[in-house]
Amino acid sequence: MRVALAIFLIAGLLAGQALAVDLRLMSGDEQGTYYQISREIARETDKVGLNLQVLPSAGSWANIIALFNNNTEFAIFQMDAYIKAGRNLYQNTALDIRDEIKVVMPLYHEEIHLIKTRDSPLDFTTEEKFVVGCGPENSGSCLSAEVIAEFYGKQFTYVHTSYEQALAALKAGELDLVVITAGKPLKLLSKQTGLDLVSLPRTRKAAEFYLYSTISPEDYPWLDRTVETYGVRSVLATMIQEQEGLASDLVGTVHFTILINEDRLKKNGHPKWNEVFFRAYNEKTTHSAVLNSIGAYNVIRSYGYNGRTLAIDD
Repeated sequence: MRVALAIFLIAGLLAGQALAVDLRLMSGDEQGTYYQISREIARETDKVGLNLQVLPSAGSWANIIALFNNNTEFAIFQMDAYIKAGRNLYQNTALDIRDEIKVVMPLYHEEIHLIKTRDSPLDFTTEEKFVVGCGPENSGSCLSAEVIAEFYGKQFTYVHTSYEQALAALKAGELDLVVITAGKPLKLLSKQTGLDLVSLPRTRKAAEFYLYSTISPEDYPWLDRTVETYGVRSVLATMIQEQEGLASDLVGTVHFTILINEDRLKKNGHPKWNEVFFRAYNEKTTHSAVLNSIGAYNVIRSYGYNGRTLAIDD
């Protein structure tokens, strides 16, 4: 059965080249990592006849809502947004978000950048009220900002603009802080001057949402010390249900295509691919088609082959 499953998935990839299927992948800002990662996924799936239209968006929360509204079949978002959606949207119901939105692949960690100007006298530990820029209203950064405010008992007043505008307003003294949740080093921040990062003291409340992380001068030349912060996992997910037959098989095809192109993505793609555990899964949240994909790939490996054997060249 395991061998048959592997053959079925491989045959599906080859047959897909003759039968094109159009699906959508909601990403993020066109200048951001989500968008580039999504474009690289789409480039590989296009080769097997699965055409993923990459859609820009405001970010994680908007992407989850798009899944619920059937405005996309796949989306990338932060896990803190997933947890918060589970709490807010399923409150007082017998349903569980894990039964409806399933993870296709865990991706990389993103770090919470709590940014102030270098000459600002702001003291995050003792002060309570802050005017904060966090990007578009439905971005993952704004959601992270809300969680941080809750963790530390702070009052944030939000200003929703682009990240570039937020940083300009910060330097002009119009904002106290800017929150950006993104994988380090973020290109937008790398060439900045006059900035500093606020250290986030460790708190046990964060364990459900985040991992402990740090940002150092190796990430940003303008930083003069290592700063404690939190990291949050981003994931590729879908609302295609597991019992939907062919549609469910397409989820497995997307995963398997990414899986067999691991080497190429790490070598030629965004640097964040090097942080992805390609065969990782969580039985409570992972789509069943993904488990089949991993099983098929393990069979292939047991016969001495690897993803490079199946990957289709450009």
